Amino acid sequence: MNLRAFEYLLALEKHGSFRLAAEACNVSQPALSIQIKKIEEELDVLLLERSQKGFMFTPSGLEVLKRARIVMQQVEEVEGLAQIWHDPYSGALSLGAFPTLAPYYFPRILDHLVDAYPNLQVNLVEEKTHVLIERLRDGSLDAAFLALPVHEELLEHGEIFTEEFYVGISPKHPWAGRKTIDSSQLAAEPLLLLEEGHCLRGQALDFCSHEGLGEVLNFRASSMETLLQMVSMGRAISLVPECVAKKNPHIHYLKFKGGGPARTIGLYWRKSSVRRDLMLELVDDLGREYGV
Repeated sequence: MNLRAFEYLLALEKHGSFRLAAEACNVSQPALSIQIKKIEEELDVLLLERSQKGFMFTPSGLEVLKRARIVMQQVEEVEGLAQIWHDPYSGALSLGAFPTLAPYYFPRILDHLVDAYPNLQVNLVEEKTHVLIERLRDGSLDAAFLALPVHEELLEHGEIFTEEFYVGISPKHPWAGRKTIDSSQLAAEPLLLLEEGHCLRGQALDFCSHEGLGEVLNFRASSMETLLQMVSMGRAISLVPECVAKKNPHIHYLKFKGGGPARTIGLYWRKSSVRRDLMLELVDDLGREYGV
């Protein structure tokens, strides 16, 4: 059994005919047919049900197809790794970030990444934190910007920046003429948070619990933009990270007297990554040039 046979099987599945599959694989139709016959003989099982009108995969053939697809995907990954081993600054690089950071931070760093690392094909991914961690574990993501702390033994990180949380209020709110607020004054205000699954919600709840604050329980925003619209309408107030505040000047923001909650963003990657040196360089580079 060889990889070429798997390539032919996958081509048959994709194109639906021996002629088109052979053309796609740059071989003659008889050569492709012979190779399929050989793998059937080797396995002693029919992979295709043939007729004058064409063919269809047998149940055994469908099972072999599933595994052929996995094998060929792994071959592509090995080839990609070989390129990285020769030059870690080339090839595809997938970077993730969670929804309350990605739309505000990715646009700031993308041009720099393209200019500073011209041989990298940078792919940006926005997902919730638990999804990003899972993708880091399974290798489908090279690195991700996450809020500290992340308790995951397989990962290591470097800190990029720390940013404050502001109190976001409507420009028509009675406090709109102020620049600062004491946290004790928030207790009587309806507080709007993001729904479950957003790490920003957990950070806000930690602060609220410590300060004895409540929240609006009959509505939890699914996105930062929805939350900001509700705040702008005067329905509630909310805690807003600095990077978000800078991109949404239509909201009025109050700083906490004496300092308030904050979050630290780090770049996380697998300890076993062959691009560890590149990750460390990105931490130094982005932390120096593109902190908030």
